[in-house]
Amino acid sequence: MTLVELVITISVMLLISTLCFSKEDINKHQINLFTKQLCSDIRYIRKTNMLGDSNTYIYYKKNKEAASYVVRSGGEDIKEIKLSNNIKLEYMREKILFKRDGSPDPKGQTISVYDNKTKKEITIVPVSGRVLLKEGKYET
Repeated sequence: MTLVELVITISVMLLISTLCFSKEDINKHQINLFTKQLCSDIRYIRKTNMLGDSNTYIYYKKNKEAASYVVRSGGEDIKEIKLSNNIKLEYMREKILFKRDGSPDPKGQTISVYDNKTKKEITIVPVSGRVLLKEGKYET
């Protein structure tokens, strides 16, 4: 078997495997990745705010194309994470910020990321500021 035959065989197998994934599976995967990234960024913001840097926070953007959130530190946007067009993002406050003791400022909230079939919720606990991701048995 030559190298060319091997490359062609692997390419055909990859093509077949990508055709097997449905759009719903891709949306579910995107929601999972987005919520885990958002949880990680919220925890980063909490840790940074507890160390005394109150200029670091997360804020949301709503464009015509898609919803997104931005991590901002020191007056500059560090990174922006966008969702696909058909996935929705619901939140209670425009900004995620924590007090020096780790509790959310002004209070906790629930963030929902969903499409027609999958829903994930991130809860920021009001008193402690813990970040909880509801997944598994909580899915609808």
